[in-house]
Amino acid sequence: MAGDTRRSRRAAATFALAVALVATGAFHMLLVTTDLDGAFADGRDDVTATEDPRDTAPASTPGALPVDPPPTTADPTPSATSPSAPARTCRPRTAPVDPDADASALCLAETLDRWLADGVTAVGQQVNISSDSWDEPLWRLEPQRPAVVGFDLDELVAAARRGTDWTEDLALMAADGVVLTASWHAPNPFSGGDSFDRTGADRLEALLEEDSAPARRFEAEWAAVLDVLARLQEQGAAVLVRPLHEAGGSWFWWGRPDPSTYRALFADLQQQAADAGVHNLLWSYGAAVRTWEGVDEPLSLLPDRVDLVGLDTYDCETPHPDCGGRDADDLARDEVDLTGYAELVAAAPRAALTEVGPAHSPDGTWDPSVITRTLAREGLPAAYALLWFDDSFGRKQVSSLKGGRAWLESCPDALCPVGAAG
Repeated sequence: MAGDTRRSRRAAATFALAVALVATGAFHMLLVTTDLDGAFADGRDDVTATEDPRDTAPASTPGALPVDPPPTTADPTPSATSPSAPARTCRPRTAPVDPDADASALCLAETLDRWLADGVTAVGQQVNISSDSWDEPLWRLEPQRPAVVGFDLDELVAAARRGTDWTEDLALMAADGVVLTASWHAPNPFSGGDSFDRTGADRLEALLEEDSAPARRFEAEWAAVLDVLARLQEQGAAVLVRPLHEAGGSWFWWGRPDPSTYRALFADLQQQAADAGVHNLLWSYGAAVRTWEGVDEPLSLLPDRVDLVGLDTYDCETPHPDCGGRDADDLARDEVDLTGYAELVAAAPRAALTEVGPAHSPDGTWDPSVITRTLAREGLPAAYALLWFDDSFGRKQVSSLKGGRAWLESCPDALCPVGAAG
């Protein structure tokens, strides 16, 4: 992107963020840096809780219905107001599970509800936020862009520990209408290893014991995550968080747990966030698709309080031990396995494909339009479909896939009609 274009777009996004901060009561000094790589501000409708009376048309949310918003089951606190930017209270169809959810979280919930009511699925793209070139999967799609951007909280913390704070860039995108969602590949609190280190998987109950060393390490890691989420809260940005995801499988240290222990751990994360005063969050449960007996039934681990449920489902493209005994014909066919998804949809107010796409695809010959075709055929709703970034397991991001750009271009504002209205 040309430097002048980045500079002007970032200025526009910074103005949008400033207006959002007034509405959410987050009064602080904006520190505008000269690093323009993460700027995304091309005029998308704002999802924040403000409307500017100087505009000739009312502010709206991507995918918003041109009618009064549906009633909420809670009485949200009105946004702060100012003479130049009267507040608009967002009213999701179902209130967030956090009774103290702030204005940004209410507006995020309303956006997801309107997408589902419209029968559209938003195109989402995961980024590697620990990398200095984290926005590469996004700028490769310009002038189009995804409606949802995903990142990992452990990567965001890792970048912050190196002295790089990407929260302003993320907040600018949120102010410009992009929905933010975050997984958490939590470090292993028993060994200090990464999320794939299975040490301690058979004694997760120790994390519920206040005086245990693993519990203290687990709490400290989550506290570091809450610190960066609090920075986003200060800037008026909400995040749909998805901790301890794919717990039904055996690849993460928290995988295949006792259901009651898992639910208690999930509830502890929610309580720690509330105790820290972090209320810009919606809570998501992401289940692994049950394609073989080594994955537990998704509903068996459903937490007690979630705002959205989702399915992580990948389609193998080449022979690999991860892919089981699929034959060549199966591998050649682009498909999306939705086993168990209908049951998840029925169990929560909102649902999405929290991760979806190809696995072990060396050349990207996988057509992402199969996602929306499958949802339409099955008559199932999904607020969004999040594709991963390219990694050692193959090409996965929208810009690297056959038909990826054409699929995105066919979806106005990155919202694909699927006809499954909520």
